[in-house]
Amino acid sequence: MTEPMIRLEQLTKRFPGQEEPAVDELTMDIPRGEIVILVGPSGCGKTTTMKLVNRLIEPSSGRIVLDGEDVTRADPDKLRRRIGYVIQQIGLFPHQTIFDNVATVPRLLRWSDDRIRKRVDELIEVVGLDPSRYGQRYPKELSGGQRQRVGVARALAADPPIMLMDEPFGAVDPITRERLQNEFLRLQEDIRKTIIFVTHDIDEAIKMGDRIAILRDRSVIAQYDVPEQILANPADGFVEDFIGSGAALKRLNLSRVRDFELAEWPTAPLDGDREEALATLRSSDKGALLLLDGRNRPVRWVRARDLQRSGETLERIGLDVSAIVTPQATLADALNEMLDSRFGSAVVVDGGGGYRGTIDMGVIMAAAETIRRSAREESRAGISWESSRSDVGADESSPEVRS
Repeated sequence: MTEPMIRLEQLTKRFPGQEEPAVDELTMDIPRGEIVILVGPSGCGKTTTMKLVNRLIEPSSGRIVLDGEDVTRADPDKLRRRIGYVIQQIGLFPHQTIFDNVATVPRLLRWSDDRIRKRVDELIEVVGLDPSRYGQRYPKELSGGQRQRVGVARALAADPPIMLMDEPFGAVDPITRERLQNEFLRLQEDIRKTIIFVTHDIDEAIKMGDRIAILRDRSVIAQYDVPEQILANPADGFVEDFIGSGAALKRLNLSRVRDFELAEWPTAPLDGDREEALATLRSSDKGALLLLDGRNRPVRWVRARDLQRSGETLERIGLDVSAIVTPQATLADALNEMLDSRFGSAVVVDGGGGYRGTIDMGVIMAAAETIRRSAREESRAGISWESSRSDVGADESSPEVRS
């Protein structure tokens, strides 16, 4: 049996003066290397539960077991140095540079200066920032999205096996939020941390989570399962109401662009010949051509009438490419981008912005039908997380989930 990375056993928190507990005998296992989402109505105990794990809030009773070790009464300061923590408000120290913010925990652990410098520079780069450009800046000099990236880098600084994330992308605008989500999912493919992630947004839960725990008041589990099963087989009316309408559309958050064959689209170099570009477009069945720069990055959409106009270079005609997604994006992300595209397609680019292909409604519709068919087959077969617990090493005797 594979031991879960985190095991909560009858975890309870009672605050003075409150008749009901904030968390009521919660029992659940968090598998190693997975993102487990805690989601539920406002005030149900999500954040309190998460703070119990690193003992920012002390439990009234129950046990917290991390990687086989009972840490319920361990030194809380030492415990927190083993756990990365990212919050919505980011919590960067305003009087410290970005470098010093990320270096906070390694310095507490008394790492050498050389080791700290290498680790901080590495992490600032990992989250998509240039350490030579941003390392000596202060938080007020960064955008909200950039500060959030620094918050993730700081949480990863000491390479903790566990991360706690409390609505980490909730304080940024929707476009930045989507990009941060996708970047973090790409990062998680490499780092494989065990993560407890709190959100109030079921769509974010479906997109980000390997497993989702939908909580009632007092952190009582209504359903704890993989997203596919929660959407296909909600446990009761409470879960159905929380998921809301459009479950079929929400399933598009379960599939990534990278998992599907991309559509072909005619392209031409931005510095190429206008007549050759026009010939390429006319030999296709598309209404526009995609122009790529010298680094293979999509720059402009141009139509035949744009190419037939004289007196302007290719760089100045057509429309900017705005509907762009990465392979880590979900089909729901791609659909959102496509709705804003004049050409009915989202352009897919790699980590360096290089053109990979396009995704269109044909891909979306085929994927939606595949998802619906799979959900129907699983429903008929009666597949549930309970019947597949062996995938995470559980057995009938383990105190996994109190539903």
